Amino acid sequence: MQKLHLGCGQRYLTGYLNIDFPSSEHSVQESSVADLHADLLGLCYPPESIREVRLHHVFEHFPRPIACALLASWYSWLQPGGGIHIEVPDFRRTALAMLNPLASLHRLAVGERHLFGSHEAAWAVHCEGYSPRLLKAMLESYGFTAKTMRKNAWRGTYNFEIIAHKPLQARTPADFEGVTRSFLTNFLVDDSEQRLLEVWMEMYRGQLERSRARHA
Repeated sequence: MQKLHLGCGQRYLTGYLNIDFPSSEHSVQESSVADLHADLLGLCYPPESIREVRLHHVFEHFPRPIACALLASWYSWLQPGGGIHIEVPDFRRTALAMLNPLASLHRLAVGERHLFGSHEAAWAVHCEGYSPRLLKAMLESYGFTAKTMRKNAWRGTYNFEIIAHKPLQARTPADFEGVTRSFLTNFLVDDSEQRLLEVWMEMYRGQLERSRARHA
């Protein structure tokens, strides 16, 4: 069974199908190491046909409802026991470093870039900030079992990665609809924002339909 490395950039992982935008979608990267050029939002694979889904500094580029839909899709693609490996900027650690009154302007600017994106292309924007607690709770909401969490730092930037696995039990689209509604409700200020929640749910359903349409 295949292992997917989504949004590979210039990092080629042996043993994976490395997938990324074509070079025409990049403004800094001059060449591509990808095995397949594709829009990640249009990918679709048969149920239980994938052994691992792996992303490094990609998941934060998706709007929250879209990220929910991707997790539901990836869960269905994965074989029982299959893995998901996600690395993202550590919002909390980076924010704390930026709040240091002794931080230089350079450190503040690098922190801003790390949290909000590099902005050299339309896709180079971060739509969400994750802490280990938030991402772990999100993955577990979608049925994954978090096995490993690792933190790392590189030149003043802070990151973490979570490795989780799909258990043996299957989940239906109706299950994920309920999970998504429950998870996104956490982001409402109060009950007066129910219309906002419905917009998010439509975005979620739209991403699922987009994937199914490509597959069809």
